[in-house]
Amino acid sequence: MKVAFWSNANELCTVSANLAAISVACAIRGPYSIISMENRLRSHNLGNAYNGGARANLLDEVGTNYYDGSGIEGLLRKIYRGDIRSNILKSYLKEIIHKHLYYIPQSRMLHNEIFDYELDHSIEPLFHMIDESADLCFIDTASNNNLSTKIILQEADLIVVNLCQKSSVLDDFFLQYSSLIPKSVFIISNYDTHSIYTIRQIAKLYQISIDKMIPIPCNERYSNAYISGSVYEFISRNLNCLKDNSNFSFIQSVKKASLMIIKRVEAIAQQKEIQQCH
Repeated sequence: MKVAFWSNANELCTVSANLAAISVACAIRGPYSIISMENRLRSHNLGNAYNGGARANLLDEVGTNYYDGSGIEGLLRKIYRGDIRSNILKSYLKEIIHKHLYYIPQSRMLHNEIFDYELDHSIEPLFHMIDESADLCFIDTASNNNLSTKIILQEADLIVVNLCQKSSVLDDFFLQYSSLIPKSVFIISNYDTHSIYTIRQIAKLYQISIDKMIPIPCNERYSNAYISGSVYEFISRNLNCLKDNSNFSFIQSVKKASLMIIKRVEAIAQQKEIQQCH
């Protein structure tokens, strides 16, 4: 099952930071295996955020060379050249949480445009490999200027749309991207209870069920953990914190978002099973 984390304003709506926190919370609390990845190369990627800059951990039997490279770039080049064996993926995964959360690292050896081109041409066999290897795939998805973004949003079983309380961002999404709404849930990032755009107001104004939206407040300690590469440590340490803890509100929101996503994915899987039976 493919879950795309996306926004029409990626940086403003902290898509990557939200995915990092939610993927760790889902992996700790749930029974599912998750593979996370990005569809663009970045200097501060999910690997850096999870545990301070993990690199691809390639096994000897796979090997790499100058032409392949390592990380997701090397994997894509293998696929692009026709090697679509499902078992090759395992060697390109970095384990973040034992048996529950894996990441496809980046080596950043390619120019972003070349990477985007190769991903766009290899994404369907890559998704097939991931489906064979894990229950869920969380994809940190760039805005629409990437070639692969369109197919990721089409192929995704669920889209986690990251928004904020800025009217221009809200108006742009609901005017320009309304076709995504039927298979989307929403995170309102850096949520401020004093804003005029409360959850209830957004739900009413844009005719969205409030059950499909979770607000996540800004948390400076988590932001620092994301930047410094200690997301796993921060989330695992605070996951069961009490109300008197300054991180309580943030953690509760992350847990609610995780539960909403998992419940939605389970419902989609159930619908697929029913359709297959008919």
